[in-house]
Amino acid sequence: MNSKIYLDNNATTKCNEEVLEAMLPYLKESYGNPSSIYSFSKEIKEKIAEARKNVAQLFNADEEEIIFTSCASESNVTAIMNAVNHYPNHRHIITTRVEHASIMETMKHLETKGYDITYLSVDEKGRIDLEELKNAIQADTFLITVMMANNEIGNIYPIKEIGKIAKENNILFHCDAVQAVGKVKIDVRDMNIDTLSLSGHKIHAPKGIGVLYVKKRTKFTPLIFGHQESNRRGGTENVPYIIGLGKAVQILLNQDKTNEKIKELRDLMEMKLKEKIEDCYIYGDLENRLPNTTNIAFNGIKGEEILLLLENYGMYIGTGSACNSQNIEPSHVLTAMGADLSNSSPIRISLGKYNTEAEINQLVDTLEKIVKMLRRRK
Repeated sequence: MNSKIYLDNNATTKCNEEVLEAMLPYLKESYGNPSSIYSFSKEIKEKIAEARKNVAQLFNADEEEIIFTSCASESNVTAIMNAVNHYPNHRHIITTRVEHASIMETMKHLETKGYDITYLSVDEKGRIDLEELKNAIQADTFLITVMMANNEIGNIYPIKEIGKIAKENNILFHCDAVQAVGKVKIDVRDMNIDTLSLSGHKIHAPKGIGVLYVKKRTKFTPLIFGHQESNRRGGTENVPYIIGLGKAVQILLNQDKTNEKIKELRDLMEMKLKEKIEDCYIYGDLENRLPNTTNIAFNGIKGEEILLLLENYGMYIGTGSACNSQNIEPSHVLTAMGADLSNSSPIRISLGKYNTEAEINQLVDTLEKIVKMLRRRK
């Protein structure tokens, strides 16, 4: 048995060895401040520019539209508060009931300041209704914020259609694309996205680096003031991590059929689980979801029980959003879907490019044993 089988890639990913190698020189000999005027810093500035170019290419954006941040949560909050700052006479925002915590908590904060927030509902498969979105628009709606793909159930949302609705109504559109990057084709022009967030540690770059895309001619006020990032995000550039992110994106741009292979593993896993374990249910839109994500419940079993027992076998999965893993409250995503969590709760298995068929087979066999054991105890 492998010492560790990691199956929680929606929470974070292993840093790619090529990414680590690209970063190391900038933690050692090339340690200069890119804002310095001496030649020592010239090569560092060029490497940052190269990383920015890679990220822009990933989204079909222009390089000057890319701002490096500390994480996607910072990017999300910056985008939302920027919209708030530039529309002082508008008080209505539209979002969904299944967004990431960084969006949901910002909405809660704005509600305390008198803002009117419409939370679009989802059906039993976690899907939103575009007609509900259209009907929710008011005269003072100034922002729509909807994630591209859900971190818990893997649903992919109709971002191009939402962007079109926003544009037709002259409303800013922000998209949290954290889980979609590298798994879904993203074209900010075609999708009419005004601002978009990315997280490095979801795509095999290190934790502590993110991106905010801001469309040209979008009014912008920094959350952190300073001259860096063309006066849009203050603070000395996190050089090694920016370069690491640039390398991770370069790998994404050149990868071939990786998602197809991951989807094949995911589908194989689900087929075997349904064959070997009775009374299991997969949550989400099974026809339109990320290729790596399975959110599955086994009748009568709590996901937390399975998670703890799997760890004894060196296997690591999730039960929902990593940002809420310490929260004993039910998943807000599944609650919004109307899921009955009184008798059972799901586990989330999110595969990555390093997982193998042998690991999947081992996981299925182990889950079969664990679920049978737990059911006998009930």
